[in-house]
Amino acid sequence: MFDFITDTEEYKAELAELIRQFDAYCPSESFSVELLSGGGEMRNVEITVSGEKFCYSNTAEIPRDKLGFRKITLRFLKNSLYAALNAVFKRDLPWGALTGVRPSRLAYELFNGGVALEELPEALSGTYGISESKSALLADILSNQRGYFTDDGNYVNFYVHIPLCPTRCKYCSFVSVAIDKQKKFILPYVDALKKEIISSVGLIKESNKKVLSVYIGGGTPTVLDAELLNEVLSAIPYKNIEYTCEAGRPETITRDKLKVLARHGVNRISVNPQTLFDETLKNIGRDHTAADFFKAYSLAREFDFNLNVDLIAGLPDETPQMFSSTLDRIMELRPENITVHTLSKKRGSVFAEEDTLREYRYTEQMMDYAHTALKNSGYVPYYLYRQKQMVGNLENAGYALKGKQSINNITTMEESVSVIACGAGAISKAVIKQSDNSHIERYANIKDIKQYLEQFDERENKKQLFLKNSLQ
Repeated sequence: MFDFITDTEEYKAELAELIRQFDAYCPSESFSVELLSGGGEMRNVEITVSGEKFCYSNTAEIPRDKLGFRKITLRFLKNSLYAALNAVFKRDLPWGALTGVRPSRLAYELFNGGVALEELPEALSGTYGISESKSALLADILSNQRGYFTDDGNYVNFYVHIPLCPTRCKYCSFVSVAIDKQKKFILPYVDALKKEIISSVGLIKESNKKVLSVYIGGGTPTVLDAELLNEVLSAIPYKNIEYTCEAGRPETITRDKLKVLARHGVNRISVNPQTLFDETLKNIGRDHTAADFFKAYSLAREFDFNLNVDLIAGLPDETPQMFSSTLDRIMELRPENITVHTLSKKRGSVFAEEDTLREYRYTEQMMDYAHTALKNSGYVPYYLYRQKQMVGNLENAGYALKGKQSINNITTMEESVSVIACGAGAISKAVIKQSDNSHIERYANIKDIKQYLEQFDERENKKQLFLKNSLQ
């Protein structure tokens, strides 16, 4: 644990997030950080880490506008803090001083500012001290998003949330609950969800927007039986576009459900083992075996779906050899997409309370192996995002066979088009584009299913008003 004192309150939360990245590598006793800037233009900063003092100066030109001033100042403070922590703990972080969930934003900022793709790695390294391998990864991702990325304001993505799962995984903090605790709400929830879908479809039509992609997520949507799944999908009129349904839990996949998905135009699904070691699956709260995964995957291959498989690097008690064995067996199946997640101690998850994850040492080795092995096997990296409390200060990265990149994954992660979202806990996003201050506005549905039903009319009216005002 660490104590942090600073006179830069406006930047404190983001600076504290950088300090946390070192928390896993410091001695078991607590340490202290003091960062003093003296205010004003913050040309100089004095940083003390557990008694060791460092001084840094900012020689960059500081813009006079508020947003420009904040960006340059925060970059100076982060880089200075990273240098001091690095000097004390002798640890280079893979993402350097960069925090935040979307590193590609920095890459696009540099690219749109005139930096060529081949020059991006050097520019990224110089901006926040990002490692050579991660800088090259970002450059590859921008290259592999060409032809799939769009920021056309005429488009929206359509998202439907079904926050139910067979069981709750220990690493999960998503808006989802075990289905056995919600049985009495399932039918009313499906009825309300259909109403919200129909209302949102009407609003999209009124706004003259085109739907770029449809994504049915959760939770695990295929936890619903085939009849209820058919009811939900029947309310969605969009065809002949990218249409994804998460079917991540193999034990929920049946032939009847796959037939329903195919009949409604779904063309991408996920079948996620996370690991192919049964003991690990049991320990993380997943109620299936590796054999169940292979059975479900084989069944899904009988249909004309693009398949995605999710894996997690850094699961408790898994060695690099176990992870590489899982990945190698998955690559032999040749799914169109493979997503490799770094384990994150997400707030609200069981793992967030377990200190045993704090000093897990092999995750970076696993992610390095995944990147090399996937590229050598013909997969290309095409989207990436990070989360707080990730083991090893790493990332989640999506890989695809060439030509199989997901438009939804790219535009959602880059937040380049608006999202119309339906269901308990779903968050609609409006991308507001202005010449001087483009930004994103959000409207979140209530998370709890019971409250979602009780407050449906009131909340739906508010959402409709939000969308009407933001989609002009």
